[in-house]
Amino acid sequence: MTVAPRTVRAAGTGEPVGQITALAIHDVATVVAAARAAYPDWAAAAPHQRATLLDAAADELACGADELAVAHARESGKILPQARHEVTGAIALLRRNAELGRTLAGTLAPTGALPGGERDLTFVEQVPLGVVVAVIPFNFPVELTMEKAAAALAAGNVAIVKLPPQNPLATQAALDVLSRHLPPGVLQYVDADTPTSAALCSATGVDAVSLTGSVGAGVSVARATAHLLRPLHLELGGNGAAIVRADADLDLVIPETLRGRLLMNGQACAATKRLIAHRAVAAELTERLIAALGDVTPQDPLADGARLGPLIDDAAAARVEQQVARAVDDGAVRVLGHAPDGAWCVPSVLADVPRTAAVLHDDEIFGPVFPVTVVDSDAEAVALANATRLRLTAAVFSADWPAAMAMAAGLDFGGVVVNGTNNYRPPVVPFGGVDLAGSGREGLGWTLGELTRTRFIALRGLRPAGVVPACCPRT
Repeated sequence: MTVAPRTVRAAGTGEPVGQITALAIHDVATVVAAARAAYPDWAAAAPHQRATLLDAAADELACGADELAVAHARESGKILPQARHEVTGAIALLRRNAELGRTLAGTLAPTGALPGGERDLTFVEQVPLGVVVAVIPFNFPVELTMEKAAAALAAGNVAIVKLPPQNPLATQAALDVLSRHLPPGVLQYVDADTPTSAALCSATGVDAVSLTGSVGAGVSVARATAHLLRPLHLELGGNGAAIVRADADLDLVIPETLRGRLLMNGQACAATKRLIAHRAVAAELTERLIAALGDVTPQDPLADGARLGPLIDDAAAARVEQQVARAVDDGAVRVLGHAPDGAWCVPSVLADVPRTAAVLHDDEIFGPVFPVTVVDSDAEAVALANATRLRLTAAVFSADWPAAMAMAAGLDFGGVVVNGTNNYRPPVVPFGGVDLAGSGREGLGWTLGELTRTRFIALRGLRPAGVVPACCPRT
């Protein structure tokens, strides 16, 4: 049965921006077979040969970066400066992964130091996993595609990219460029509904899955592949906390919080989703947030000076409003904001959020909402920050560096930032979470490590036999 093309619509306006045809579930085996056929030659190629092709693709992508950023902003609702930053970051990830692939080398294991192993030489190498399925989310699709696919390809894997359903076109355009520089079957992409995606991730011939997405998506893939014990690289949700101590510099806290929360219109896994403030500064922090956000309204993401665009679709905005209403029912006070208009969601500030409210635990809000809760001590702040299964990143704002470092040591998160937004992801850090926030780490070198495995090769009796000198007599 042929699958008819579907129309992709711009976030916010619903304007048609293109069409895409989904993969039929009965065609999953064909896609995987093409990847498997391409794998042996690609894995056997010299690292510099693979890297040269990736570099050539990066050069071509750089020539069309501006056009790709505009298309991405229109399709995703991401404001244009952020879309440009994402595209340039994606190109840089492609180049840097190519560079890492060129120098991917092994190490020697010290078997020669062991009794009976004196003549042995054992080296440990990193080898590709094989066919890697990369499942991409809507919020940073171009960049995350290159973070996963470029690392996979540089290491000698072949890749099948599952495009985000809400906004596949900009990512598809970037992959079209990359695939033109690669042998057939080495890189493929598909648009797939949930059942087809599950079938792809669990298909015979797939060796690993790297997924960035919701906790629900991660759990679904884990269930679908559990019987296979397939390697899973999962970057899932985050209910990031920013702790504001009594001695914090609010002139720093406010802009860092806005920067950390408004990225991709509040739809970032590492966004600042909870503000845990000491009682001495909570009221002033709330007032300053209201003042700073009062003139921030969602606009056309391509408009000059836009600071906030629409959410990815109307359903996402409706879900955010439901979560805000639930927080209010739990006892929070909405001191800024109102119901969204379609996907256009204004910032909301929630004051005096009770510590038992779901939003302070596992109810992650994917939108521009700023919940503020009050604590009376560092110990209370750390305990509340840790009281979620979505422990991706956290932050501590304080003028007392030893106190801040002590709190950071007690925060059981994948990453902690002192005196800056917790929405901090330079490509060189190992980005990933704890508990339901995911498993594995992403970033330059880190993703590549997740998508390879070690293999040792021992050469027995290679070294010449040594002669142990006689001990000198003591005098």
